[in-house]
Amino acid sequence: MLLNDKELHSGIFWVISETDELTDWKLLAFEIPCDTNGNIIEETPIMLNAKSGSTYNHKKLWESEIKNSSVYKPYNKKDYNYYPRGRIDIANNKAIIYLNPHINILEIIDEIKQKFGLLPQNISMVKIVSDGSKHYQCFLDWST
Repeated sequence: MLLNDKELHSGIFWVISETDELTDWKLLAFEIPCDTNGNIIEETPIMLNAKSGSTYNHKKLWESEIKNSSVYKPYNKKDYNYYPRGRIDIANNKAIIYLNPHINILEIIDEIKQKFGLLPQNISMVKIVSDGSKHYQCFLDWST
């Protein structure tokens, strides 16, 4: 599949790194195939665990899939809220990327858009919301 042929997804993500400077960051994404209204179009391999039943909860997913997994070493030694994170919501042919302000960087946003298929052929608009609230705080906020 070409990068430009990526299907549309909602879901959650973290930007993880082995260093506290995020110089070697990686996008850790959990995608949910959906249509332009955010309706799930395909079953996900991991149970959707948010209250709504239509997406993932960061804390619950970290505990169930990452915390005790050898695949995610050395990242899994941290709590779910250590790394900067965010979410993709899709409705009415529009996507909103909610994320910690420290990762609202063009290179990271471009990777998120590619990973979740937030491309012009899939969705009419992508809005970025830098959420500096306590909800999205991470280690980068604790040191300031």
